[in-house]
Amino acid sequence: GAEPALGRAVRAVEYLKEGLVERDTQCRLLLLAALCQENILFIGPPGTAKSELGRRLSWVLKGSFFQLLLTKFSVPEELFGPLSLKALEQDEYLRQTSGYLPDVEVAFVDEIFKANSAILNSLLTILNEREFDNGRSRTRVPLVSMVAASNEIPEVAELRALYDRFLLRCEVDSVSEAGLEQLLALPIRGDGPACAEHGDFFSKEEIVKLAARADAQVALPGSVVRMLCALREHLARACEPPVVVSDRRLLKAVRLLKVAALTNGRREVSEP
Repeated sequence: GAEPALGRAVRAVEYLKEGLVERDTQCRLLLLAALCQENILFIGPPGTAKSELGRRLSWVLKGSFFQLLLTKFSVPEELFGPLSLKALEQDEYLRQTSGYLPDVEVAFVDEIFKANSAILNSLLTILNEREFDNGRSRTRVPLVSMVAASNEIPEVAELRALYDRFLLRCEVDSVSEAGLEQLLALPIRGDGPACAEHGDFFSKEEIVKLAARADAQVALPGSVVRMLCALREHLARACEPPVVVSDRRLLKAVRLLKVAALTNGRREVSEP
């Protein structure tokens, strides 16, 4: 039923935000992204716990983790793994992906929009299809969620496709003056909270089952459907420049709403 999922979701959010100040919204969206196997983008200045959130998500999922800071000089080897010298001897172009992005369940990529054209195509395929072209074959990747960070939204057209791959986008600001005293009073820890204290959260298999259950058991009222349709039309007509919401993005948003409802103990999507 929904109760175990609700209980685990509450515990997971508490774990994610332990020792952090003013990061409740970010932690909730981070978990929701993972439960929907979607990617999340944090936009904000350096030093605002963005990479820490990515690392903690890997602990919640008990999954493998990869982290990289992109620069405009980054090469595919840094992200996807080095070329196999043995394979080159056999005239094959294969990468050793073990421990790199095509091999992990959670990834944190900082300065994501520094990705150059040599990296972009493979990155888009991993983010959207969860597949990676290695040599002559295309293989599935185990990625549950990519957590990405940037201090700005891209203006260049070729990066807009990358921006579009992040269903969830969230601003992360520095801690406010009101929260600063709380932040400074926190004990200094070398790592995050101990996962064992909170018990198990979600495995990848459970995430897949949870999404299927949400789709089957959570109702989407007609009023919410009409609101989503009106919102899409409003964004396309009233915004300058127009904001185009694709069919694919709208369907993903509906799945997101259903999973959010299920993990909050509800059997239908509620109106805001």
